[in-house]
This record gives sequence, C-alpha cells and structure tokens, in this order.
Amino acid sequence: MSNTTAEKAPAPATEPAAPRRANRLAMLPVVVFVVLVAAAAIVPLSPPAVQPASASPTHFSAARALSHLPGLATRPHPTGSTAQNRVTDYLVGTLRDLGLTPQEQTRTASQEFPDGAVYAGTVTNVFATIPGRRSTGLVLLVAHYDSVPTGPGAADNGSNVAALLETVRALRAGPQPRNDLGVLFTDAEEQGLLGAKAFVDSRAAGDPDRVVALNLDARGVSGPAIMFEMAGPGLTPALRASGAVSSSLAPRLYQMLPNNTDLTVLRAAGMRGLNFAYIDGVEHYHSAHDDIAHLDGRSVQAMGDAILGATRQLADADLAAGGPAMTYFPVLGTLVAYPSLLDLPLTGLAAVGFAVLLYWGRRRGLSLRAVGRAAVGLPLCVVAAAVAVRLVSQALLLVRPDLTVLNGGVYGWGWYALAEAALVLVALTAWYRWARRTATGTEVAVAVTGVFVLCSLVCVLLFPAATYLFAWPALLGVAAGAAVLRAADPAPVWRAAAVWRAAAACAPAAAALPLIAPIMILLEPQPFVTGLADLRVLLATLLGATVLPVLQRLPSPRPLTAAMVAVAVVAAGSIVTLAVVDDYGRARPRPVSLGYVLDADTGSAMWVSTGGTEQPVVGRLVGGRVQRLDASIPQLGGRDLHTGPAQTASALLPGAHAVVSATQESAGMRTLHVRMTFPGDAYSYAVFADTSGHQIVGASVDGAPLPVGTVLSPAAGAWGWGFGYAGPPPTGSELTLRVRGNGPLRIRVVTTIASLPSGVGAPDLPPDLSWTSWPSVGGGQTFVVNTYRI
Repeated sequence: MSNTTAEKAPAPATEPAAPRRANRLAMLPVVVFVVLVAAAAIVPLSPPAVQPASASPTHFSAARALSHLPGLATRPHPTGSTAQNRVTDYLVGTLRDLGLTPQEQTRTASQEFPDGAVYAGTVTNVFATIPGRRSTGLVLLVAHYDSVPTGPGAADNGSNVAALLETVRALRAGPQPRNDLGVLFTDAEEQGLLGAKAFVDSRAAGDPDRVVALNLDARGVSGPAIMFEMAGPGLTPALRASGAVSSSLAPRLYQMLPNNTDLTVLRAAGMRGLNFAYIDGVEHYHSAHDDIAHLDGRSVQAMGDAILGATRQLADADLAAGGPAMTYFPVLGTLVAYPSLLDLPLTGLAAVGFAVLLYWGRRRGLSLRAVGRAAVGLPLCVVAAAVAVRLVSQALLLVRPDLTVLNGGVYGWGWYALAEAALVLVALTAWYRWARRTATGTEVAVAVTGVFVLCSLVCVLLFPAATYLFAWPALLGVAAGAAVLRAADPAPVWRAAAVWRAAAACAPAAAALPLIAPIMILLEPQPFVTGLADLRVLLATLLGATVLPVLQRLPSPRPLTAAMVAVAVVAAGSIVTLAVVDDYGRARPRPVSLGYVLDADTGSAMWVSTGGTEQPVVGRLVGGRVQRLDASIPQLGGRDLHTGPAQTASALLPGAHAVVSATQESAGMRTLHVRMTFPGDAYSYAVFADTSGHQIVGASVDGAPLPVGTVLSPAAGAWGWGFGYAGPPPTGSELTLRVRGNGPLRIRVVTTIASLPSGVGAPDLPPDLSWTSWPSVGGGQTFVVNTYRI
C-alpha cells in the first residue's frame, strides 16, 4: 500500500499570487521614486550659474574673475617667453592693487620623475602672503600660470589663476583670518612641475607640517569642480565646506590618468593639501582651442565657490590638528564622511547578514542553486559588456583614427555614451532573462546582493577606496531581501503586501544610484581611457542589476526580447552615427598631426606625424613610411611615426650652439663646462649623452644638480642619459658634466620651437582644423637636432 500523505513543502520564496493590478499600482510610485533619486544624484553635478560683477564683495563672482583673462590667456605663454613675462607683470600688478606685497622668486630647479625623465629650468614664481591674527600655519593657494607652448591656456590654467585673484579679493573684503594665507602662482608646471619644485627648494612656506595647499588645475574647459586628490589627514571639513564633487575613490582614478600637478611636488615635500580641477571638454585640453571662447564660465564659478569655501574653513582651523584616514563620497549633494576603519566592519556586517539571509531564506523556499546560478552569471555579464565596449571602441578608432588624438575624449561623446549604455543594457537584459528561467525575481535580487557583497570584500582587501560603492548597497540589499521574504507570508490585505515588497525591492537601487551615478557621470567624458572605461562598465552593469528587480513584475519574456532588440538597434545606431557623422567645425576643430625635424648637421629634414595620409591638408606630406625615432631622437620616441621628406629650413641653421668653455682632468675623470646657446624662439631643449663608451658620474645645468643614476629606455640605443630644459635663457645655459671614459663624449641637443618653419611648404590650417594637443610630436612643432663631440 502506498503512502498518500504528502510531505509539507517549505513556503515559496516568491510572493503569493496577488492581483496583477495591485502589483502594478504598487510598482508605479516605486519606479517614480527611483527616477527621482537618480535625478537628485545627477543634478548636483551641474556647475552653478555665473555670479555677476555686482555680487556681494565677500562672495566669489566668476564675472569678476573672467575679467582678468584678457591679461592672462590670450596667447600661448610658456615658461621663459615674452608673453609669460607679461603675465608675470600682470599678476604682480594685480596683487599690489589688492593690497599685497608680491615677490618674484626666480630660481633654477631640477626634477626627476619615477619613469626616469629629468627636467630642469629657470623659473619665476609669484608669491604673496596675508598675515593671520593668531596663525597655526599657512593656507597656501596654488595655481600655475604658464601655458602649454601651443595654446593660450584659458582653462588650463588661466581660469584658475583668475579664480585665485578673485578669491584673494573676496578674502580681503572679509575679516582678517586666524591663519596666514599665501597665494602662489607657479611657473613651468607644464614642463616638469619646476615652479613647485623651486618653491619647495626655497623653503618660503616654512614648516611643511603646518602648510595646507589648495591646488587648482584643469583637464578640460567645463564641468563641476572636482576634488580629486586629498593629501594628508584632517582635511574633510575643508572638503565639505568647498561643496566640490569628490569621493575617496577619486585619487585612485586620478592615478589612471597620465597627469601630475603641483600638489605632487608639495605633497612629496610633506605638505597636506587638496587638489581641485574640472575635466569636461577634455578634447580641448592642451590645444590651441583652450581659449576664452570655449571656456565655460559656470566652471569658473564652481571652482571659485569651492576654493573660497575651503579657504575660509582652513583659515580659521587649527592646522596642527590631524585626524584619521576618511572614506568620503557625495550623496544627493551632501558629502558623507566617516573613518576608513569602518570599511572593514561594514563589509563584514554585509557578509554576515548575507549569510544569514541565505540560511533563513532557504527555510522559506529560497533556492540557493538558483541564487548561485544568477550570481555567477552577473560577473559574466560584466565581462561580456566590457568586451563589447572595448570592441566597439577599437572598431571606432579603426574607422575614425582622428579620435585617437583627443586626450581620451571625443567631441560627440554623448553618442558614445548612448552606445555604451545600450550595450550594457543588452548584456543585462540577456542575463536577466537567462537568470529568470530558473530563478524568481526575489532570487535574482538576492544574487545581485551577493555580487555586491563579493565586490565589497574584494575592495576592502585590495581597493579600499571603492569599498563604500558596494558595502552600502549590499547592506540595504540584505535588509530588502529579508523584507521581501517576510512579505511572502500570508497577509490579510494583498495590496499592502505588494506595496511592502515593492518598497523593499527599490532599496538596493536607492542606495546604489546616489553612490554610483556620480562616479559614472564624471568618468564618461573620457571614453577611450581603457581603465576608466572598464570601471565605468562594471559600475553601470551593477547599477542596472539593482534596478531590474524594481521592474520584475512588468516584463515578460516577449517584451524583454523586444526591448533587447530595440536597445541593440539604439546601440548600433549610435555607433554608426559616431563613426559616420563628421561633427567638426570652427567650434569643434578636427585635430591633425604634423611636426618638422631638421638635422642641422647634415641639413636634411623630414615631416613627422602621429596620423596617416588620410588626414586633411597634412596627410599629403607624410608618405607610407612608418618608423620609430627612439635611437636617433629619444625625445620623439615611444611610438610609430609616419614620416616624409621635407625641404631644409635654412633660417634655422645652425640650430643650437655648444662649445666647451673649460675642462679639468683628474684621476681618469674629466669635468666639462659646456656653454650652449639656442634660437630665440625655442621654448625648450633636451640634451642626450652617448653612454656606450662613457659614464656620466655628475651633472648640473645653470647651477642646478641633475640626477645621473637613471638611464633612458633601451630603445634609445646609445643615448643612455639625458634631460629636458624649459625656457632656455636668452643668454644660454651652462652645462657641467663629470665624465669617465676615453675619447670625446658625443652629445645630442634637440631644440624645440612651437611652430612650423616658413618657406618649407608647411600648411596653414583652416578654422575647422587644429594641431593635436601638446606635447604631441605632431602638434605643429619644430625639432632642430645638433650633435657635438666634446
């Protein structure tokens, strides 16, 4: 006889069958709520309106700041140029008008970078102070005032120099601060951070432990003020007072970019500080169209408000006080901060809570197998989306090679963002439909929470700055999962249960949106920076995964399939639009690459370009030959160059002149004093020494010592040692070398001029074209090469 008594099954993890209309009505306010949270997370990223010149004297006015730009950034003004001298005079005069006593600090400095690059130069900083009433240290406001040699630098960094002048004016209109205030305009930031190094060497700031620097820079022409690097503890109150967009993740993202700032040098000297910049419009960065016309005045207002707020907080703080390392991030326009020591307990709490959720959920019908299957599929979804985005990026760069010279950005980045979002949505939709074949909506939501817990655990061990992005959504996901499972119990009123489940379903998205959306928006203007693109895809995919459970009752398989097809069409359309539509013009000039190289010893010359023959106007000058110049001109090494023959610019001959003015010999070692002079329009030079038969054991230029322990890349061949010099003095430079080895030493001097020579067929660019951004080899520059045996 068979046993007809059925074993009692556990309660299902899914919610009881309730009227579909009640479910849909319950979801409507939840969807609206999620949309409002997303909007509230994104709106604070917009810069504020420009305050007029009539604004209160104690407030920052971008209109007043912008009035300084004609005296600061109407033409290129690299270190040592006549135009730079005019800017120096303007700064000194303006600071005097503000009641300060500025100092012009001229000094030769040298700087070595981790990659072995060495730079030197004679620079002039402008420095002034406002004494405090009971000072505990110095609040140092810093902005470099040199530009790149090929652009006027209205944003980078004329706008920030102007912002500091307006900040000083606003501070002078208020009461005397407690702490000393200093304003420092540094020289030669663009060519080796030499002004900051010279300032550190001068010890003008006093005890570095009592100095807090606020550095202003720009990597674009628009966007909100971003605080992207915090150097030292105890600065979170100043950051909060600034109102700038920031995150403790920002310094790690900054490390992915090929940039340094003056704060790099000041931090190495022991000073604390905050680094501010705006980064939208990166395609104009370091170019001829970084001009007043392209600068967004709202970004100047945002930067000024941030610096004035931070300065006022620091001006009355105890600068000797420190504090713990902090985790900080924006939430709906407000900065949340807490000690970083809490990252580990929060992650542990999320992990324990998730384990308890799985244990309790299993007893209530949750399928661990279904949860695990969905959880494993989500990282695969991230990988698929990242691969798709990379393939699309590479395909676009093959079709549109001109996009490779826009500093990782693109003029029509909105089309790219739309295509990227569509690709992520396709991957997410495919994953969600696959996961729902064996899992309920609740089980998928629990799987997403598990992935957030896993990301939080990985980050707290390997990437602590990003832990908050995953720990808080994980915690709310655990709470939401418990709430949904609890609502599965029979309830007297189904409508109330539906509302309860709907509210719980939106909790992870409500936590993830304010945390992740600002990071994604800030990353988007630079779509072709690979590391940032991968991170952006990861965050977008995980963010989308938190939103899908909110919509779990709405889609059925057929609408999901239709939606996936529609989104795929949108992605394809956006990609095609970006690939085909030429959006270049006067406001968005197409970058082209061309440089001129003259061997002054032989009189031979050639054109060089990072682009190819398809370039308009300049492509005809560079043939099909591609070569590397590392072994002949290390300064131009590191990448393949398209080259073509060129006429000789006789006016540039003989180029640099070097002569040994004195020699001493002792114990098999020679000390050579070499006097070098350069063409008057040169903005820099580089010297390379042939170390195949000699050893450089000591070196200095214009009295500044040069490191000799590092060597150049093996690709440079015999040229094993060298340095660059910013702003050659009109009277020339004195190079001293201590050399061990037999016979004459071969040196190569490369002089750089920020224009192409006349009389050799160099093209004049129409308004819709511009040179590639500096320091590109093909940025409309001339390189004159001389070789000497000394």
